[in-house]
Amino acid sequence: MSTTAVKLGDEWCEYADVLVDVMIGYACNVQCDYCSITDEMRKENMATASVMAALANARRRGATKVAFGGGEPTIRRSLLPLVRWCRDRGWRSIKIPSNGLMYSYESFAAEACDAGVTDFHISFMAHTDELYARIMGRPDALSLVTRGVRNLRALGRTLTGDLIVKHDTWMHLGDIVEHWASLGVDTFNLWLVSLSDRNRYNLASLPTVTEMRDGIVAAFERGKRLGVTVRSRHIPRCMLTGYEDHVADLREDKVLVVTPRATFALWESKISPNTYAEKCNGCRYQHGACLGLRRDYLERWGDAELRPAYGAAAAPAA
Repeated sequence: MSTTAVKLGDEWCEYADVLVDVMIGYACNVQCDYCSITDEMRKENMATASVMAALANARRRGATKVAFGGGEPTIRRSLLPLVRWCRDRGWRSIKIPSNGLMYSYESFAAEACDAGVTDFHISFMAHTDELYARIMGRPDALSLVTRGVRNLRALGRTLTGDLIVKHDTWMHLGDIVEHWASLGVDTFNLWLVSLSDRNRYNLASLPTVTEMRDGIVAAFERGKRLGVTVRSRHIPRCMLTGYEDHVADLREDKVLVVTPRATFALWESKISPNTYAEKCNGCRYQHGACLGLRRDYLERWGDAELRPAYGAAAAPAA
């Protein structure tokens, strides 16, 4: 196998096509009510030298796309020096996912752009002060994130919004999309809240997709009306019949996740959909366009909502 290739799951990919997503640490400047990161995990981080060594190796093998995640990467002092280091070594795509608070400082937003960040992803909790404050835990959250978005837009940057779908957001998704689209955000990813680690026993935070479907569909329809992209990242296509073209396959992005503990393909993560139910057997999308369900969702709700696309010969007996 070529030295320029890396194995993602069962597939070999050229490093030039892979996004190397480095979880530089799990510390954060807030503690959202759905966060899965425990207090112990917040103490974990990767030494800057280890990050540089891993990225230098990937760059030698042809990688040109990197992301720095967490936790909240923008609070790490070495983040922007790492971004500059990558920029100067030919990394052409540098992504930062963030809660957006640090960009409320105009000087930080400008420095992030100057350092070489190319892709800004912001997790938008809501569209109202009350809901934002309840989720993020600080009353000024919406105003600060809004200021951050305006700062980045004034610098000519395009933004991607990540929306968490949970018990108190699903019914507002269309309005959340419209609110942030009005501020210049043109792409939105929908992620189901995860019942893992710190959020493992917060069962009420994850209703069924069936219950939340109207809100999810409203986000898709609002996006179409506004001319912005809205994609689901965690829900099997058979649960979103009629909106299959809004369902993203995590494998398309070819993400290699590097954490303080392990390295793996994004879709192998315990918070990614990668588990088939027994009734998935024979579905024409199995092992193809669909990766299945998240394990925590399957454990919580089972497979009753699945509507596999059986071929005529593979249909189960009545």
